[in-house]
Amino acid sequence: MKLDIQEIVKATGGRLLGDVINPVYITAISTDTRKIMTGSLFIPLAGVRVDGHDFIGQAAEKGAICALTEQESVANDMAVPLIYVKSTRRALMDLADYYRRKHDIKVVAITGSAGKTTTKDMVADILSYKYKTKRTIGNFNNDIGMPLSIFQLEADDEALVLEMGMNHANEIHELSLVGVPDIAVITHIGDAHIENFANREGILHAKLEIVDGLRADGLVVLNGDDPLLAGEIAAEKLRNFNVLFPSSPNIAEAEPIGFQETRCVFRWLDKEVRLTVPIPGSHMVMNALLATVVGLELGVSPEHITDAFKNFTPPEGRLNIFDLGDKTIIDDVYNANPASMLEAIRVLCRKTPENAHRRRVAILGDMNELGHVAEARHREVGEYARKSGVDLVVAIGELSKHMSGHMHFVVLDEALEVLSEIIQPDDIILVKGSRGMKLERIVQWMSQ
Repeated sequence: MKLDIQEIVKATGGRLLGDVINPVYITAISTDTRKIMTGSLFIPLAGVRVDGHDFIGQAAEKGAICALTEQESVANDMAVPLIYVKSTRRALMDLADYYRRKHDIKVVAITGSAGKTTTKDMVADILSYKYKTKRTIGNFNNDIGMPLSIFQLEADDEALVLEMGMNHANEIHELSLVGVPDIAVITHIGDAHIENFANREGILHAKLEIVDGLRADGLVVLNGDDPLLAGEIAAEKLRNFNVLFPSSPNIAEAEPIGFQETRCVFRWLDKEVRLTVPIPGSHMVMNALLATVVGLELGVSPEHITDAFKNFTPPEGRLNIFDLGDKTIIDDVYNANPASMLEAIRVLCRKTPENAHRRRVAILGDMNELGHVAEARHREVGEYARKSGVDLVVAIGELSKHMSGHMHFVVLDEALEVLSEIIQPDDIILVKGSRGMKLERIVQWMSQ
């Protein structure tokens, strides 16, 4: 990255405070003083508890050579040039928009109520066989994280895969206008973040905002098995775009191999792709199909797509299976919503000749942001777990009491105190809950 300070002023609609005699070139951008590199532009953001403006001086000491600010009065107190903007958060997006437009790249944008990060990584791995590819950092999928992912771009990059998340309407709209995708992918419409919407149709409308910045000749790839994505609301929104609906008929084979893998044969138009999905679950097969279609549409060969899945590493905390000798852990602690919870239980209850005799234990935490449907969805998960053959349901959290599990603990520490009495040798244990439940502590305890 190399941006002149005057470019930044123009891109953000800002105003330079003070004089800059010599050219100043920015080589990195940061919103976090803990990650400042020499030559950085520091963009201070105001949070609920902390205001980044209080750390401009610290950023300068660590190597920042310029900073944005919403406060004109601090100009004389700082050792670095300052650019005044009305909103540093808006300026971050505007600068990302400017920087992306400097690069001639293919952009793939991905959203959905579940499977965004995994599908993003699948697509990026596939495209890497044909294009020099960058991707969203981790799950940096909001109006702060997505710009930081865009700022990774280098002069010779050819493709960028962006994850776009939301919990309110209009968020993906703004992300799409900045990302300007060539291809937009929606994996699934479920209840995640439904507390901010009246129903799933509201979530559908919000997810469909991903096409608001789509190029006029862009392509939309939808999970054709999802009734909302295949329905009238989506059809009306997408009527001016070329839309593809990969679905179950395109999956010629999906054969589980042991406990974790699925051998698949996908057929898309005149091409056949044979691959092994190294993550359990039928939803992962669908995610792999969506990623495969994106790859084929962008000219990646079936053979290279096969190779991409041979080398694919699942994101941490997403149906990672660890065999520890005396027990097996299914680590799916990164987050939870009703659809992913049911799928994880299906994975837990998948039986093979080798594991059919083993006890199934589900340690399940609260699913947050479900609002008016929270009690019903937790109850449904508990009922599904018992009907599916889970031998022991351990529920943790205030909402999880509605799962009516065999055991319930209000807080995590209570469960940790008795886990040694609960877990038996040879158990297969699923650990899953929303991010705020911090159930990774259970995985860490069991892995010791």
